[in-house]
Amino acid sequence: MSILIFPDIHGRSFWQKPLDDVIRHRRHFDSIVFMGDYFDPYDSEGIDESEAIANWHRLFATVSDGDLGCQPVFLLGNHDAHYANPVFSAFAGGSRMSRRYFDAIKAIFVDNESLFRVAYDTMVGPKRVLFTHAGVNRQWVERHDELLKPLSADSINALMNTQDGWYALSDVGRMRGGERPTGGSLWADVTEHYDADGRPYTIDGYDYEVFAHSQRRDDPIINSHFAMLDVRRPFVLADDGTVHEYGDDV
Repeated sequence: MSILIFPDIHGRSFWQKPLDDVIRHRRHFDSIVFMGDYFDPYDSEGIDESEAIANWHRLFATVSDGDLGCQPVFLLGNHDAHYANPVFSAFAGGSRMSRRYFDAIKAIFVDNESLFRVAYDTMVGPKRVLFTHAGVNRQWVERHDELLKPLSADSINALMNTQDGWYALSDVGRMRGGERPTGGSLWADVTEHYDADGRPYTIDGYDYEVFAHSQRRDDPIINSHFAMLDVRRPFVLADDGTVHEYGDDV
């Protein structure tokens, strides 16, 4: 099992070469995971909202028309959920939500509702790995124990089916300007994945987590418990459980 991973897109096109490599059979992966945040580009990067929408349509056409050899996984990010769900929009909507293109972006999620999920898990070698946009931290799981028990990708995805579930997904921690101690799987900060002694941890039932969301300027955070990959380029989770930046030799 090897997995190609695309962290936050935000209108960027770093997905093009890796997918072209897959389609042209230069590379093979058992799974391809998009970590969410397809829209709401950063002004500083020179990508406007309409370009981000066009980028999504190119991406969707590429995965729909090309032979990827697997069914790609599309996770929701916080910058997607505030278009996809009114509860999340009301309680956790971001400042970069597009007012001009709100209806157009919302229609993408409505028309492709079955395509998106909040969590994905799989076995990679001996490790059970959980993928979410922002990661799952212990305090959030404990706070919503009744909704998430037993914790799994399925129980996290089931939150999308009820209003109470969307309230749980709308948690924003104090680190990100919210009122909760920690954020949920769409809004957790990477600092919320360390215990009181500053040690990274995994959550019960999983050996490793992969997430994005906490953008860094240069290097990802990769340790023995999780990988936070929001650095504007793709990665590979290899069959030995190690995480590497995507390249011709990986």
